[in-house]
Amino acid sequence: MIRILSLAAALAAAPTAVHAKAEAPQGEKPAAEKKICKRETATGSIMARVTCRTKAEWDAITAQSQADRDLANDAARSRSLVGQSR
Repeated sequence: MIRILSLAAALAAAPTAVHAKAEAPQGEKPAAEKKICKRETATGSIMARVTCRTKAEWDAITAQSQADRDLANDAARSRSLVGQSR
């Protein structure tokens, strides 16, 4: 399920990249996507780790996180309804 959602996020970003390549003049190389670096500190650690990714990669990670959160919330809701009478 997670692979399907990450594939969907990647495919959603793909047409944008193809469109950007089509606009570049023939004689010039398209500019590499700018990297966005974020400092992340793992729970229980005092050492921060710097992670650099493109905007499309960060967007895919965000979409995957939101999908995982929604899935967990739906599972929690369905467990809380089991055994309740109306």
